[in-house]
Amino acid sequence: MPIHLPSDPCCTSLHTILAESLNFLLSFNKKGLEFQFFSENKCTEAFRRGYKMIRSIYNLMFSKFKTLKSTLTKTADGEIIQLFPKKYKESVQIDKDVTLVGDPSGQTVVEGMLIIPRNVRVIFRQITLSPNAQLYIEGEAIFERCIIKGNTDVLITVNGGYIKAVESEFKKAGEVGIALLNNSNGIFKGCKFRFNGDTHLFIKQSKAYLESCEGSNALKSLWITDGSFVQTKKCHFHHHIDTQILAEGATYIDDGSTIESGDGLGIAAKADSEVTLHSTILYSNASVQLFIENSRVSGKYCTIQNGKECGVMLHESEGFFAHCEISNHQSTNVQAKKKSIAHFERCEIHSGHENGIFIGKDSIVNCSETIIKNHLSFQVVVSEKSICSMKDCFIVSGRHVGILVEKKSECMLVECYVLQNNNSAFNVDRAILKLYRCEVSDNNGNGILAINHSHVEVDGCNFHHNQMPHIASKTKVKIYICNTDFHRGKSIFLIQRCKMHAVNSRFHDSMNVQIEITEHSTAKFEHCQIYNGKSYGVKVLKNSNFFFYHSQIFKHDLAQIVVNDSSVILNNSEIYQGKRNALFIQNHSEVYIQESFISKHAQTQIWIDNDSTLELLSVQLTDGEHSDLHAQNQSRIYVENSMIRNEKCRYNVQALNHSKIEIVKTIVENKYGDVYYSENNSSINNSDY
Repeated sequence: MPIHLPSDPCCTSLHTILAESLNFLLSFNKKGLEFQFFSENKCTEAFRRGYKMIRSIYNLMFSKFKTLKSTLTKTADGEIIQLFPKKYKESVQIDKDVTLVGDPSGQTVVEGMLIIPRNVRVIFRQITLSPNAQLYIEGEAIFERCIIKGNTDVLITVNGGYIKAVESEFKKAGEVGIALLNNSNGIFKGCKFRFNGDTHLFIKQSKAYLESCEGSNALKSLWITDGSFVQTKKCHFHHHIDTQILAEGATYIDDGSTIESGDGLGIAAKADSEVTLHSTILYSNASVQLFIENSRVSGKYCTIQNGKECGVMLHESEGFFAHCEISNHQSTNVQAKKKSIAHFERCEIHSGHENGIFIGKDSIVNCSETIIKNHLSFQVVVSEKSICSMKDCFIVSGRHVGILVEKKSECMLVECYVLQNNNSAFNVDRAILKLYRCEVSDNNGNGILAINHSHVEVDGCNFHHNQMPHIASKTKVKIYICNTDFHRGKSIFLIQRCKMHAVNSRFHDSMNVQIEITEHSTAKFEHCQIYNGKSYGVKVLKNSNFFFYHSQIFKHDLAQIVVNDSSVILNNSEIYQGKRNALFIQNHSEVYIQESFISKHAQTQIWIDNDSTLELLSVQLTDGEHSDLHAQNQSRIYVENSMIRNEKCRYNVQALNHSKIEIVKTIVENKYGDVYYSENNSSINNSDY
């Protein structure tokens, strides 16, 4: 007997709703659900509300006993369906918006294939899905605290649809956990991806966002391709066999994630991809931790550490890194090759088992306010027609050479410090090195070792306490020095046809020879000072050339200038206060001195020997402790418009063993009166007498 509703069409009382519910219960039979309502006004608002409530009560009370398919058939659009804690072995196409809720105990399992067509939205809550064929989504699917696992190659395929997963788990797919295809969108928060055979997430021409997710134990975690866009935040990807995150022709952005302990690459970008990293950690991956090929990468506040191979590798790519730490790799910390471009700003690159930065094959790297230190091999290598520029950088405490520049490459440093390397600060081989306002000190080798047609330019720098010559060059090297200070170490060593030009610079306080020029080399000094050496000031040997203009040499413990089988030109310069000779000239050498001042030497001021030649024009030789000019063994001296005055030696001009001295318009005097001494077929000719 049906229960009739009151006749009042506006009635919304509890007994009205209860009456409708009782009508529902009386009309239920074994064949299904039939509704028989008798009311005085079936169109009343109360009737419609009651009808909807009864349907909801039915779904909550009885649908758990039905099959999933029949339940969906009899469920209205937008309904919530509470499923029984059992297995539903069915394949279903869901054609309406519904919410499927599993039992809180986790016993609700759906086995089969589910299809969600376009314009349909389905919410799965607390359900375990074990598809024997992939879940296919063209509409919208939301997974809340669900488990989707195994029994198929692909767990979920989203084709032009939308998927959202919260605190869910995707695992044990034969190949792919989730495939997002053809402009699909995916959002994953607090999810876990584990033990999927090939890839947890395959994203093609689609977009995905992952936050606080974890991916592990597959070949790859994320495979992003064909113009896709993926963003991750505070995720954890680890223990993958191949590349953990792979982008091919796609965009990948990360904020604060950790990618670690993989057996292959950490992050790889190829085929015109874009990678942006912020506070990302790449740690202990077996292959290159960040590999960028024909793509672009930007990293800020990232940490890349303890890789089994290289930390960062760029091939035909562009990279920008700021406030990053790249360290402790078994191979090179950073490689830029094949026409790559990279910029490092306020980074720290340290403790690699090989190089700090390797730049090769027409690449360009710029470093600003960056520290490069503690590498077992060269800290920086610039090779194969590459370019490196550094500003405000520290290259310190290397176990080998600081910076190697080779094979027609170029390196420029501005306001940098290259300190405490166990070998030379710089090695330059067939390359160009330019230093501006830098400090190069406390290295166990040379400051700069340049060989084989290299070019070196030094301006406003400070070289000191290097164990070997501050600048050493061999074989046709060209060096230009300006406004630079060299001290506490041998300053310059040129060998085998090298050329050097120094302007407004100082060379002082060396325990060894301060300047040594040998084997057909040439050095020119203008407005320079060479002083306070514990050995020789300048040695010019083996057919070399030394030009000294508007400069000073003083206070050396041994001869201030030694010339052996070479030539020297001094003009407008001063040589004074030496503990031995001003010039010691021997073995077929030629020396020309004009408008210069030579004084206060403890031994003969100019000693010339063994078939050598000396010419003095407008020169003052004064205050010597010994004789001023001494020529022997077939040597020759010509003096004009000069002054030779000595208060401490009787014979201040001497010629011995077939030597000749010619004096023109020159004052020669001492307080003893006898100024000339010659013997053994030698002659001194003063044309004024």
